[in-house]
Amino acid sequence: MVLITSIKKEVGIMNKRIEQLRKSLFEAKPSICPERARYFTESMKKTEGEYIAIRRAKAFANVLEKMSIYVADNEIIVGNQASKPKAAPIYPEYSVDWLVNEFNGKPYFFHERPGDKFYYSKEIKEELLSTIEYWKGKSLYENFRNVLPDECNKAWEMGVTDDVWVSAAGFGNVIVDYEMVLNYGLKQVVKKAQEKMKSLDLAVADNIKKYWFLESVIISNEAVINFAHRFAERCMQMIATERDEKRKAELQIIANNTRNVPENPAKTFWEAVQSVWMVLLVQYIETNGHSVSLGRFDQYLYKFYKNDLEKGIIDRNQALEIIEAFFIKVNELNKLRSWLDTEFFLGYQMFINLSIAGQDADGRDAVNDISYLCLDACKELKLFTPSVSIKHFDNTSTEFIDYGLQIVQEHKGGQPAFYNDKAFIKILKNMGIEEKDAYNWANVGCIEASIPGKWDFASKGPWLNAAKILEITLNNGKDPFSGIKLCNGDGDLTTFKNMDEIMNAYKKQLSYFMRIQEITENINDELHKMLDINPFRSSLVTDCIERGLDLIEGGSVYSAEGGPVVGTNTAGDSLSAINYVIFEEKLLTAEQLVHALETNFENMDTVPTGEEIRQLLINKCPKFGNDDDKADKWPFEIENYIGSYYHNVMKNSRYGKGPIPSCYSMDLSPVTGNIPFGMKVGATANGRKSKKPLNNGISPCNGAERTGPTAAAKSVGKMPSIWFQKGAIFNMRLDKKTLNREDGRKRVAAIIKTLFNDYGCHIQFNVIDNETLIDAQKHPEEYTDLMVRISGYSALFTPLSPEIQNDLIQRAIFEV
Repeated sequence: MVLITSIKKEVGIMNKRIEQLRKSLFEAKPSICPERARYFTESMKKTEGEYIAIRRAKAFANVLEKMSIYVADNEIIVGNQASKPKAAPIYPEYSVDWLVNEFNGKPYFFHERPGDKFYYSKEIKEELLSTIEYWKGKSLYENFRNVLPDECNKAWEMGVTDDVWVSAAGFGNVIVDYEMVLNYGLKQVVKKAQEKMKSLDLAVADNIKKYWFLESVIISNEAVINFAHRFAERCMQMIATERDEKRKAELQIIANNTRNVPENPAKTFWEAVQSVWMVLLVQYIETNGHSVSLGRFDQYLYKFYKNDLEKGIIDRNQALEIIEAFFIKVNELNKLRSWLDTEFFLGYQMFINLSIAGQDADGRDAVNDISYLCLDACKELKLFTPSVSIKHFDNTSTEFIDYGLQIVQEHKGGQPAFYNDKAFIKILKNMGIEEKDAYNWANVGCIEASIPGKWDFASKGPWLNAAKILEITLNNGKDPFSGIKLCNGDGDLTTFKNMDEIMNAYKKQLSYFMRIQEITENINDELHKMLDINPFRSSLVTDCIERGLDLIEGGSVYSAEGGPVVGTNTAGDSLSAINYVIFEEKLLTAEQLVHALETNFENMDTVPTGEEIRQLLINKCPKFGNDDDKADKWPFEIENYIGSYYHNVMKNSRYGKGPIPSCYSMDLSPVTGNIPFGMKVGATANGRKSKKPLNNGISPCNGAERTGPTAAAKSVGKMPSIWFQKGAIFNMRLDKKTLNREDGRKRVAAIIKTLFNDYGCHIQFNVIDNETLIDAQKHPEEYTDLMVRISGYSALFTPLSPEIQNDLIQRAIFEV
């Protein structure tokens, strides 16, 4: 076998190939590609009247057969989502009205957006506008909004809920069974589907639909196999004209790899990584749901790496080069969202998570050399995806955690992030997940926990704005912005006699709007069943083939719903302030506080003035994030009420159809949704001004942390994490010198330990100083690769909107 050229080097010094590939990646402009829309629509026009799974499988196959493919100079992992790197395909079957609007500059032209700009030619615009004519009146989102009950649409309009992310797009947040693909290949999936088809008695009515689904599984898997073969053929064509003997030899290996995988079991480490990439890639071509993730990358690849090392096929440098080439390919993937949706997901993010470390089935430390290689790739490449996530448990070595913290300092974009293995195992077991599966959980999307190859959508459903619901509660059930009242209130801030009355009224409103979430997502699911069956992805999740069901129909072993909940700590600090200044210390009357909120603290004629009231609320009232039970009890009560209601009361559309537990679960992972949702909320009693950002995830409100990072971690650790299967984002900023010192890293490791001993779920670190960020705002051309951690993901800083940039700058910085 011909090997990739091995270049001995210190970690942190990229070899020439990887340096060139990285440079090309940063030079590529995000653009719009019409090919997927063209070939998907072409097929769908021909198959009208057929079952939707068959139609989508044929359209998927048509795309994979006809779309442009390329093998770039020096590439060793191949496969492309669109006609060029970082180009976003269009998926018109989900939504089209926004495309027409934004091509006409409403609210922005794609290339003039405040963030996440996309570029295109006149010809591409004209082709897409022509293509999407077919989809007007047929797309999922437009039909969804038309059939939603009035109360659901009004809750959306008020800024209490929002479901664009999974109604104007496909479902994501899935980890398929990569290990099965590596060990058996897609040909085994085809064989399994064929055998199941033969066993079906078509005289049984329900079996007809199962038969069609299984037929679509075969069509889509064979299409992926043929797609891989196209790259083998392309490499052979290139060999005929290639003059460089080393490159010719590499192209031959790539051809051999793609001719073998993912159709067949992988034989080498290089083949294994190529197979994983191809399977990940085509899921993003089949549907545009984001957060399709990679599972326990270091565990399922290790045996291939170890075998190649022992046989002398590969050395560690070559393995690192393959992993780095893979990471670069992942960064080529892109998604075009409407601007209304983009505001919630700024940063060109696909939310592709990659888990390392944790424990094996016997409770032993699962760290291996692939775990270290993934950290090395983070250090060298400094890319924003995949999001490398360390599963930390009591027996994870201090050396590995220390190295992970060193990489955080080197990467500077918040990678790796740290997750609590024992907390998530406890959460999953409480949900009924079998112990043999619970230890094997992996991160998907931002921070959610999923069982690879057995769970459907680890996060899905309408967002919930807890701060907005508190505002509605304090205004007798009416939204002060729109004037809409959906659920009758029990009074307003001037009539409530104590905090118990406020909390009872708040919980009543929360219950009402959680019911709205449930109705909204049940209707969304029904439309996806009618219009959005995805057989390839489903075929790689147990037990879809056995049941003859797509994931949305109930094919998986496990399922739990839940969209992000936003602003619980903003609401908690507001309740803390109301309790302190009105009921406990009686520093203000309810009427004074109400007037200050209604005038956005800007009336300077009152005594005290609006600004004096605001400073009192900011500086005197107990705040979450300081290990103060007086403050921490309020967000706990909010989160415990929502989380227990989700778990014990609400059911998703797959309930009773096979998957367990099919309840809802709490997601405190709001991405950048704290900013657009904040725009819907007036001034709040914690001193926050109208339309400003809400707190991010489970993190304290900006400026609230005053007693140090350990106290902040203790506050987070008090929250009811037993309900947090979807995760709870905890952002922490560190002084840029902290992780450069061994003693600093030890203290940060101790903070992680403190949080995780209290069953906190997650922590991530930013180490960029404000001087750098402010200078990058002024001179973006000088900081094209400046990386930051936003929420559950990293992103390039300069393309972000000013609102996101400023939200990051305003977070507290700790010197540890």
